[in-house]
Amino acid sequence: MKTSRWIAPLALAVLSLRLTAIAAEGDAKEDRPPRGLTAAFQYPGVTVEPEDTISVDLLVRNRGRSDETVLLTVAEQPDAWDVQLKKFSAVVSGVFVAAGQEQTLSLSAKPKAPEPGRQAQKLPAGAYRFAVNARTADGVLSQSSSVTVTVREKVRGKERVTLETAYPELRGPSDDKFVFSLEVRNDTDQDAVFNFKATAPPGWETSFKPAYEQKQIVSLQINANSNKTVELQVTPPYNAKAGEYEFRAEAGSPKGKAEKDLKVVITGTYAIKAGTPSGLLSLVTEKGQKASVSIVVQNTGSAPQSEINFQAFKPENWEVKFEPEKIKGLEPGAFKQVEMTLTPAAQALVGDYSVNAQVQGEKASRDVEFRITIKAATTWGWVGVGIIVVVIAGLAVAFKALGRR
Repeated sequence: MKTSRWIAPLALAVLSLRLTAIAAEGDAKEDRPPRGLTAAFQYPGVTVEPEDTISVDLLVRNRGRSDETVLLTVAEQPDAWDVQLKKFSAVVSGVFVAAGQEQTLSLSAKPKAPEPGRQAQKLPAGAYRFAVNARTADGVLSQSSSVTVTVREKVRGKERVTLETAYPELRGPSDDKFVFSLEVRNDTDQDAVFNFKATAPPGWETSFKPAYEQKQIVSLQINANSNKTVELQVTPPYNAKAGEYEFRAEAGSPKGKAEKDLKVVITGTYAIKAGTPSGLLSLVTEKGQKASVSIVVQNTGSAPQSEINFQAFKPENWEVKFEPEKIKGLEPGAFKQVEMTLTPAAQALVGDYSVNAQVQGEKASRDVEFRITIKAATTWGWVGVGIIVVVIAGLAVAFKALGRR
């Protein structure tokens, strides 16, 4: 019951507002003349650059109380120019305008191509006047409007778009990612969208992104007379060899284009692999007796190893030698075999020991740990066998003697 009490007052309020709006609309309509037409360029004077295109808005307004069809003609234009009136992408010669409404058209203009099949050149510097006549279908109402377009003369030698970086050359190993910080300047009087492009050696990956952001971009808007910083990230292929690699970054817009040459110096990656030909990392020997094992050393990096040294971490009083003592130069992918000879201490006890062979290259190293088993000497084994034989023989003689009794 409480809800129904509010419905009637609310409905009356809505109806009252609607009637008030209709009455206001009617009063506004009565204030307009029976017929009226206005046709005018939104900007009577426009200044553009030679690289720009000319497109100026034309406003057509029906100020009367009845709908009108307005016909349009270009009354004045420069010689050897193509001029069109458009609504979006359609070329029009007239427009329907409802009572009290307006339509916006655009006048586009460009110099005619010098020869059939060829594109027109850039806008020539100078001032150009365009005029449009607008009249109703019955010819009773008409109005003209004009616009002057000034094409600014381009200053020779002045770079309007620039691309700069403080570090055009970067250096590092092939497993790094290289990031160039680029400053793009738009020294023109208009905002523009800049497209980015990078030319790179085969196999390299490139991407652009705004400074301090992770998202990748292919274009960016830069306001007039301002600059923005973008980053060009280049990633080498996994098998990139040491050397110099050249790149080119480009930033282009309708206002101009700029390029910058860049360079990456790959120093190569440093990696070493070491092990035995069979993969076994154990030896069996006797105390004081020499034992040998082959170690294969391979350069698995992309940079040459100028010198590879060997060092052993061993039990006290043990002796370890390498032949050769060092490898002088090992190219990427190449390998060489080294003999490691170890001699356990004469006082070593029977059991298992650990010897760690360290292969130390240029900015890379690898450890190979061996398990050394010291067994009892062979001569003592034969002595033990002899003692056993003697004991057995003695026992046999004793049992035989006792048996006779």
